[in-house]
Amino acid sequence: MSLFFAPSEPDIEQKVRSLQLTPGYCVFVDIAGSTKMKDEALYRWASKIYNAFVKVQMFMPIGSFPLKSMGDALLYFIPKKELRDTRQVPLQLFAGLASVVDDPDPVFPEQKAAVVSGAAYELTFIRDRPDVYGKDVDLAAQLSSKAGSREVVMNRAFYDEVVADFNRIGPGADFDEVSRIRCRGTVTLKGFDAPIELFSYGR
Repeated sequence: MSLFFAPSEPDIEQKVRSLQLTPGYCVFVDIAGSTKMKDEALYRWASKIYNAFVKVQMFMPIGSFPLKSMGDALLYFIPKKELRDTRQVPLQLFAGLASVVDDPDPVFPEQKAAVVSGAAYELTFIRDRPDVYGKDVDLAAQLSSKAGSREVVMNRAFYDEVVADFNRIGPGADFDEVSRIRCRGTVTLKGFDAPIELFSYGR
């Protein structure tokens, strides 16, 4: 459960000081072109958002649920320990996101995704509502703006984990999507002193 922060909470300063970063994967999945989509009738575009959200959940790792929806985007934070405990690996997370953006079914609007391997504080400012904060969460949010329709973007750390999983499984692994990941060079992002190496799948 995320730590609820409020200055009036007993021992809040001590609790915050003892809070540790949780290693995990921060994922944003967004609908591409969603603003224009809202020129359609309300029922029609609301149905598309619903379909998109359902599809994302189908392909995410077992046991993971979105922390929140922000407009037409879903935010997930998947602790690395939870992924290991369910015998899943980053390669499967990547493959699921690739399936989300690759789906050509016109019932679903086109989507895009960003995923960062990093860490976050399990901290919330709304009582009894889980949430996460930290620079890696901000990184995933900013990287999502670099993704085009039907594209997954990721940081170097996540890319390295995916490739390591793929190489460990060995030849014949049914994850051809890995060979389509490309380095897009570095990007400069607000609030980050060093350029971020960006990798992408799709398009």
